[in-house]
Amino acid sequence: MEQPEEHSQKKYIRNFSDEGREKQKAHLNNIRQKAMEKKRELKEITLKAKLMKLEPKLELAKKYDEYINNKIQQPEEEIVYEPPKQKPPPRPKKKIIYEEEDEEEEEVVYVKKNKPKPPPESLERTLFKSSQETLYNRAIEERIKANLSGFYNAMIPREY
Repeated sequence: MEQPEEHSQKKYIRNFSDEGREKQKAHLNNIRQKAMEKKRELKEITLKAKLMKLEPKLELAKKYDEYINNKIQQPEEEIVYEPPKQKPPPRPKKKIIYEEEDEEEEEVVYVKKNKPKPPPESLERTLFKSSQETLYNRAIEERIKANLSGFYNAMIPREY
């Protein structure tokens, strides 16, 4: 059986000397440091941009606060409750009172006449209307089918 090799130092693909590796690490650390500084600067710039957008709103809020503080306090008018107006009472129905020779009083009250309702349609008339509607719907469907099939046929490529 083979014994596993002891873990000593890592074997690098490139054969750098220790000094070369240290230089590379220092170089990478330098790049990381510069990247972090750049990232910090970009964060500051975006924060400043956001604050610049907020600035006009803050100024408007300050102006509003000043306006409210400097505004002369006017006495508030008391709200008086007014009950809703009542509808006028309905008019009494017209009465005609006349005297007869018998000296008896009669009371005549006008009665509202209902308009006569048209008589219900006959069975023949309703059948005629329903058949007319079905014919009309069928004609429209036929037109639609013809148009669709015409368009479909126009779209199909033909070989001559």
